[in-house]
Amino acid sequence: MIQVIDPFAQSDPIWLGLDDRGHRRKVFKVVDRHLNSSDFLVGGLTIFEPGEASSLHDHPESEEINFIVRGAGEVVAGDGHRTPFGAHTFMFIPKGVKHQHVNTGREPLWLVFVYGPHGELPRA
Repeated sequence: MIQVIDPFAQSDPIWLGLDDRGHRRKVFKVVDRHLNSSDFLVGGLTIFEPGEASSLHDHPESEEINFIVRGAGEVVAGDGHRTPFGAHTFMFIPKGVKHQHVNTGREPLWLVFVYGPHGELPRA
């Protein structure tokens, strides 16, 4: 069955990074095996306030694609290399590659994520 999902009304929202200064963000997970019996994918929307970032993390067995709905930032690789990105751009992250999303802009960063196969969200 096809589903149209409002991430603000029909998601599994969680805060990540509350205990780690600078890493707080709100995640609205809309697709996974528990929410809608997805066999392969996890997806949703993450909102980062200015100056906030994810932790440096990886998805050991999952490839990830991101789409930037609004805002700007940098993706930081495990070796420290920083690549800027802006609204309406995509990024592809191969499985097992350490990465960190950082909001370097002056407005909230809205990042859509999809990865598969299933894997865990970062803990911080």
